[in-house]
Amino acid sequence: MTREYFFGDAKWVGAPDRTAQTFSVLRGRFFADMPKKVSLNILGLGFFKCYVNGVCVNPDTFLPLSSDYEASCDPKGQILAGHRVYVPEFDITPHVKKGENVIAVEYGGGWYTCPWRVFGLPKAIYRITVEDGETRYYVSDENCRIGKSRVERYEHHNYHEWDECFGMDFDDSGWAYAVVTESLDTEYCTTDCPRDALIEELVPSKIGQGARGTVYDFGQNTVGYPVLEISAGKGERVEVFFSEELTADGRLDPTHTHGQSFSVVGDGK
Repeated sequence: MTREYFFGDAKWVGAPDRTAQTFSVLRGRFFADMPKKVSLNILGLGFFKCYVNGVCVNPDTFLPLSSDYEASCDPKGQILAGHRVYVPEFDITPHVKKGENVIAVEYGGGWYTCPWRVFGLPKAIYRITVEDGETRYYVSDENCRIGKSRVERYEHHNYHEWDECFGMDFDDSGWAYAVVTESLDTEYCTTDCPRDALIEELVPSKIGQGARGTVYDFGQNTVGYPVLEISAGKGERVEVFFSEELTADGRLDPTHTHGQSFSVVGDGK
């Protein structure tokens, strides 16, 4: 299927200046009178989270589904499958109110822009279908606003002086307008498989402490994300490193380590 099938007149948009390390938040507005049904088709490359009036509408842990998005730097001599991208659709009716509403999309990174095999630069596209006696469409275009995400680069989050920007009350008038970007030379497909979901919460055990910090172990290899409650001074920086393996003396194996660093804004207590 084609882009128009899922997105109509919507345009792929992105930040005015993009690199593979660019992570952004895209904001747009739409209106509903007495909405009977409101649906959303959306993609953000690489991963994305979408919010309607501040509520996250895609609890899926990883979206979109990983695929051979489009032609890239494929090694010579390989037999390649067709390029495709999977489009999810959400019923956002419960989150829409009468009058003005706001959609916010936080996106970037993922396999689409991974440094060792870059398909393209980060971008997003969406179409909102409002049925309230008539059918109207609201789409991503150059009228959307775009700002910086709390993710500064791969596996590096910065929460210092970062304002929650997903809801109606946030003032995005100081943000730049989005720019129309390159499209995808690919086949657009329906996402028709079960979503990735949180199935278990793991509590780590403390196994050591040294000059560089404290080591915790989950007891198994897993895919997930950290939830941290930290006592820290105002503006104090906290770094968190994840490793798939430990060395024989209990240190993190640097060849299997992935890092995230967080800037914590505390109250000094």
